[in-house]
Amino acid sequence: MKTFSQRPKQTGLESTADHKRRHCRFQSEQIHQLQLAQRNLRRQVNGLRFHHIDERVRSIEVEQHRIANANFNLSSQIASLDKLHTSMLELLEDVEGLQTKMDKSIPELRHEISKLEFANAQITSEQSLIREEGTNAARSLQAMAVSVSVLQEEREGMRKLSANVDQLRTNVDRLQSLVNDEMKNKLTHLNKPHKRPHHQNLQPQTPQDDSPIDSVLAETLVSELENVETQYEAIINKLPHDCSEVHTQTDGLHLIAPAGQRHPLMTHCTADGWTTVQRRFDGSADFNRSWADYAQGFGAPGGEFWIGNEQLHHLTLDNCSRLQVQMQDIYDNVWVAEYKRFYISSRADGYRLHIAEYSGNASDALNYQQGMQFSAIDDDRDISQTHCAANYEGGWWFSHCQHANLNGRYNLGLTWFDAARNEWIAVKSSRMLVKRLPAVECQANASASGAFVSVSGSAADAAPSSGATTTTATAAPATVTTPKTNNSVVQFVAAGQA
Repeated sequence: MKTFSQRPKQTGLESTADHKRRHCRFQSEQIHQLQLAQRNLRRQVNGLRFHHIDERVRSIEVEQHRIANANFNLSSQIASLDKLHTSMLELLEDVEGLQTKMDKSIPELRHEISKLEFANAQITSEQSLIREEGTNAARSLQAMAVSVSVLQEEREGMRKLSANVDQLRTNVDRLQSLVNDEMKNKLTHLNKPHKRPHHQNLQPQTPQDDSPIDSVLAETLVSELENVETQYEAIINKLPHDCSEVHTQTDGLHLIAPAGQRHPLMTHCTADGWTTVQRRFDGSADFNRSWADYAQGFGAPGGEFWIGNEQLHHLTLDNCSRLQVQMQDIYDNVWVAEYKRFYISSRADGYRLHIAEYSGNASDALNYQQGMQFSAIDDDRDISQTHCAANYEGGWWFSHCQHANLNGRYNLGLTWFDAARNEWIAVKSSRMLVKRLPAVECQANASASGAFVSVSGSAADAAPSSGATTTTATAAPATVTTPKTNNSVVQFVAAGQA
C-alpha cells in the first residue's frame, strides 16, 4: 500500500518538473528572440543615428521655419481680420445711420416727388393749353383775316359816314350861328324900335328871306342824319346776333352784335355755334374787379376774359339759351355741367341768375346760386353775413357763399362742388359758353317760361325810354338825334379799330 501511494506522488513531481523545464525553455527562447530583436533595433538605431539624422534635422528645421512663417502670416491675417472686423462694425454703424436718415427723409422725398409730379402735370397741361392756344390762334388769325377784309370794307363805309357826319356837324354849326345871328338881330330890333325907321320894313324882310333857307337846311341835316343812322343800323343788323349765326368750320374770334345792343362785340366762337362768355386757364387776367367792370366785360377774347353781364343779358334776353360749363381739374379730369335753360336778368334787377334742366358729370352745383344777383368786390348782394366776393376775390352770383365759383382768384378760388363724391373739384381751367336753342324748342318751351323771371318787365322798362327819346327827337330833331348817332358811329369805329 505504501508503494502504491508513493508512485502517484513521484509521477506528480515529475510532471511538475517537466512543466518547469518546458516553461524555462520557452522563456529562454523568448529571451533569445528578444535579444535578437534588440540587436536589430540597435543596428537600426545606429543606422539612423549615422545615416538619416542630419536630413531629418534639416527637414525638421525647414518645417519649423515654414510653420513659423505660417504662424506669422496667420497672425498678420488675424490682425487684418481684426481691422476688417472693426471696419465692418464702423461700416455697419454708418449704414444704420444712413438707413435712419433715409427713413426720416423718405416721407420728405415722397412729398417732393408728389410736388414734382404735380408740377410736371401742370407743365404738361400748360403745354397742351399752349398747343391748343396756338392752334386756336392760328384759326383765329384765319378768321381775323376774313374779318379784317370785311372790316376794311366796312371801314371805307365808315369813313364816308364820318365825312358825312363832319359835314353835318359843320352844317349844324353854321345853322346854329345863323340862328344866333338872327336872334341877335331880332333882339336888337326889339330893343331899339325908334331908331332908323326907314329900316323897319327891311329888317323883317331879312328873316323872312332867310327862314326858308334855314328850314330847308335843317330838314336836309335831319334827313342826312337819319340816313347815317339807317346805314349804321344796317351795318349792325348784318352782323350775327351770336355765334350760332356764324357759319364757320373752326373755332376763332368773330364780330357779333347781340340783340338790343347798338355796338358790335368781338368774342370767341366754336365751330358748333357756342359763344364763349368766360374763360380761365392761367390767371393772367385780374378777375377781382368792380361791379361796373363785370357789367361792361373785361379781358381779351383770345385769352382770359369775361364777356360782360350786360352782354349776357342781351344774349339770353329771349329766354331761349342754354349754358355749358367746361372744366378741367389739376389731375386733367374733364368735367361738364350743362343747363338747357339759362337767362340773366337786366341791370335794374342786378343781373340775376336763372338756370334749369341740368345735365353732365360735374353735379348741379350752380343751382346753389339760383336766383341770386351778381356780387362784386364793391357791391355785396349775397345773402351771407360775410362779403363773399371780397373773400374769394372775384365777382359771382353768391348766396351763402358758393357751391360753384369760376371767377375767384386763380389757384385759390376756382371751385365746383361735386355732390356725388361730396368733394370739391380743384378747377385748373374753365370755360362758360352759351348757345341759342333751336326755334322749335324755343316755341315748345314758351309755356314753361313761368319758371324764369319774365323779360316783359325789362321790355316795358325799355319802352318808355324809347318813347321819350322818340318824342324828344320829334320836338327837336337836330339837337337830340345828332348826339345819339354820333355816339353810335364813334362806338362802331372804335370797335372796328380794336
